[in-house]
Amino acid sequence: MTTRGAEVRAKLDHPLIDGDSHIIEYTPVFLDFLKDAGGQSAVDGFTQRRGRSWYQMSWEERRETRTPRGPWWALPTKNTLDRCTAMLPRLYYERMDDFGLDFTVLYPTLGLGFNSAGDDEFRALACHAYNEFVAASYAEYGDRMTCAALVPLHTPEEGIRELAHAKGLGLKVAMMPSFARRPVP
Repeated sequence: MTTRGAEVRAKLDHPLIDGDSHIIEYTPVFLDFLKDAGGQSAVDGFTQRRGRSWYQMSWEERRETRTPRGPWWALPTKNTLDRCTAMLPRLYYERMDDFGLDFTVLYPTLGLGFNSAGDDEFRALACHAYNEFVAASYAEYGDRMTCAALVPLHTPEEGIRELAHAKGLGLKVAMMPSFARRPVP
């Protein structure tokens, strides 16, 4: 059966590139990379950091911490094939023709805020581990997929260090924050 995406793609005389697709990281595997980069204390810190959600905070706490409301639409669960596709690199790769895609640039979901986190140590460690995770997970699919590296920019030094690390891993795209949060009462 030919999908609508494949039908549309067949009518085009140029490649179709998805420049803003998102993966859903499988957290237990990411945590293995975080543990390799920073030890069990890094995993414990990550778990504690994620512990209190926006919904559990008062308005004053949200304002003080500048905690954004997480996207409710980001993690589909009704269509399990699509959910698994976003989580499993090989499955995504195998379905690209059905979607009508020739190439895709993949961005984080879990790691979306890592490169703008306020804690210097966590930010550097999380970006480093995330880049190791996506490089290892998606390397064999590089002919049609590339993951954006997470590069923090609170200081030029940390940006240069992580950009060099990402390049060394073979990552070709970088996601950099357009801001650095500064404490303002």
